[in-house]
Amino acid sequence: MKKIFILLAVIPYMLLAASGTGEIDIIERTINFVIFFALIYYFAADKIKAIFADRREEIASSLAKIQEKLQASKKEKQKTLKDLEEAKRVASEIIETAHKETYVIAQKIEETTRIELEGLVKQFNESMAFERRRIEKSVINEVLEEVLYKDSIALSKEVLAQSLLKKAV
Repeated sequence: MKKIFILLAVIPYMLLAASGTGEIDIIERTINFVIFFALIYYFAADKIKAIFADRREEIASSLAKIQEKLQASKKEKQKTLKDLEEAKRVASEIIETAHKETYVIAQKIEETTRIELEGLVKQFNESMAFERRRIEKSVINEVLEEVLYKDSIALSKEVLAQSLLKKAV
């Protein structure tokens, strides 16, 4: 292939030398350009190809790194979404448990309050009964003192019993 370029570079000079016409500037410039391009290609083609091959490999490796980062980002996103769903599920379970506990605590408070109220009512009723008995005793004692210890009034046992019964009721 290199021999073909050399041959192509030399043929125009041979043709010009054979024709003998002189002063055509465009042909000479074209021939010079072709020779220059052939020399550049001959000496620098491998290096230019290597530069472009290296650049192609660099771009491919950069693209591969970007693809890897993209895949890692997608995996991280999926993991984060799973974690978010798990957190939502745990939060809903916590809320549900809190509602259940609140209901249970409210039931316990209602039951405790009901029991305390029943105890207070029972205590009040017992206190009322005790006070009633105490007042009845004091009234009976007062009547008895009045009747028994006063000498001025003489009553029969029947009148005394009836008056006691009236005062007690």
